[in-house]
Amino acid sequence: MRDGELNSLCRGLDKAFQVYTQLVTAPIVDNEDLVPPVPVLTRYKKELGIKAFVKKEVVQEVRTVDERKASEITQLTMPKLCVRLNSLYYGISQLSKLEDSINERWVRKKTENINIRRSTSEKSRTVIPNQKNQFDGSRKEINSAIDRLCEFTGTKVIFWDLQQPFIDNLYKNSVAQARLDTIMEVLDLVLNQLCDVIVEQLRDRVVTGLLQASLDGLFRVILDGGSTRVFSPNDVPLLEEDVETLKEFFISGGDGLPRGTVENLVSRVRPVINLIKQETRVLIDDLREVTQGSKSKFGTDSKTLLRVLCHRNDSEASHYVKKQFKIPSSAPST
Repeated sequence: MRDGELNSLCRGLDKAFQVYTQLVTAPIVDNEDLVPPVPVLTRYKKELGIKAFVKKEVVQEVRTVDERKASEITQLTMPKLCVRLNSLYYGISQLSKLEDSINERWVRKKTENINIRRSTSEKSRTVIPNQKNQFDGSRKEINSAIDRLCEFTGTKVIFWDLQQPFIDNLYKNSVAQARLDTIMEVLDLVLNQLCDVIVEQLRDRVVTGLLQASLDGLFRVILDGGSTRVFSPNDVPLLEEDVETLKEFFISGGDGLPRGTVENLVSRVRPVINLIKQETRVLIDDLREVTQGSKSKFGTDSKTLLRVLCHRNDSEASHYVKKQFKIPSSAPST
């Protein structure tokens, strides 16, 4: 076999691995198909004892998932997703062995040919090409696919499989009545199922995806939870306790994710809880400064401040967002 023929063979194998990877990830849909539409932003309505929010002009369209696609998503169970991840990991773990085998055999064959030529001509000199790194395209494709599958798995669990208990019902009507601990048991079952199937080398990557999706779910509930979510500074101790519960769940006494990894990811939620802790007047003053071009004293943006105020269960916040941002109430006045 000539050098060019071997290179063509390696390119063909590299392409075959990439095509296989694309087939493995073909059923994976975009996040827009998994995440339910964001409720319209409204403000707290004192008469009903509830609140809500989002200016109509900033409502984002979310694609409606048809029945066929919904069925396909539902069929992508945790074990099936883990099997896909395992197959990709096995493939990428074998690429180096395949490269080494090809290179070793090629070098041995070329060396034999060189020795034969040297026996007839001592002046003959041949450079043996290195066949390493022939499958870098496949490595890149597979690693990208693994990352995408890990993200998809976490998002599907939180926003699709657990939509009702997590996205729809967490903190519904009041924080005290619908705490995070009501979800932890089912989340524990999901995590056990995941760890039973996934290869050890991918466990942390998949679980990290689940943690990230859980935090995204918390953001969704707190900032875009709709008219049934209302928060006050008095809720902060309970919210902080729930964040600690989630953090320790994923650390799992040292058997789960590294504490530093979890702490780093969970830190994204704390600034939002700190905003809920502030008095309404402080938030209003900060939002006014930000909308006038100044920086927030809390290091946040106007959209986040507005959403916290819309979910604030007091008349001062409701009156301000109505007057300044024309945010409608959660229901028309009677």
